[in-house]
Amino acid sequence: MGDRSDPEHLPGDLDASEAEAAAAAPTRAPIVSRDALNLPNAFTFLRAALVPVILWLLLLEGEGDTLRWWAFGLFTFAALTDTADGWVARRYGTVTPFGQLADPLADKLLVVGALASLAIVGEVPWWAVAVIVAREAGVTVLRTRLVQRMGLVMPASPSGKIKAVSQMVAIGAYLLPVVGGRLPELLLYLAVLLTIWSGVDYGFRAGRLARAAREADAGPSATSGQVDGT
Repeated sequence: MGDRSDPEHLPGDLDASEAEAAAAAPTRAPIVSRDALNLPNAFTFLRAALVPVILWLLLLEGEGDTLRWWAFGLFTFAALTDTADGWVARRYGTVTPFGQLADPLADKLLVVGALASLAIVGEVPWWAVAVIVAREAGVTVLRTRLVQRMGLVMPASPSGKIKAVSQMVAIGAYLLPVVGGRLPELLLYLAVLLTIWSGVDYGFRAGRLARAAREADAGPSATSGQVDGT
């Protein structure tokens, strides 16, 4: 979400982050390198490591709301590390291909893990979890195929960030003991709709990015053909 985009562009155009990724594709920079050992990626790792702790707290039975408050606090802290790693990476120029790939994966682990645990204790419907998991799995497959086949890392998009915020707000509403009524449920429905929207958006972005990379690879030969009159 916070990784490492002017949203106002035509449907067939690339935004700045897409254009940069497409232009860098021919270099095929390694995803995992020594540059990946930095503070932003440490935040990303911490966010993923907190997932089982949050799940454990949600599944424990205790008196009062103490454990639920702990789960809410750790979830909020984990969500804030997403903003922190993106800011640090941009501020100190430590954006890496590994960070661009690992950051959204850590977000997915945090969101899916928390939702699945809430579904296990009967607070969230499983169909909502299934829709979100399907979207996250689909986007992960798209990202992986772009990396494996073309050496491309698809940057986060505005729709993806909006989706992630809506999911985390909905989860926070379920975890916060003082929030009741239908508010958490309505926030979850909104998050599901935004999740579907962002998944469709990522599909179009992946197609534009791959097409731009192919055109960049074919650029020199195409230009040569025009000069020769062929």
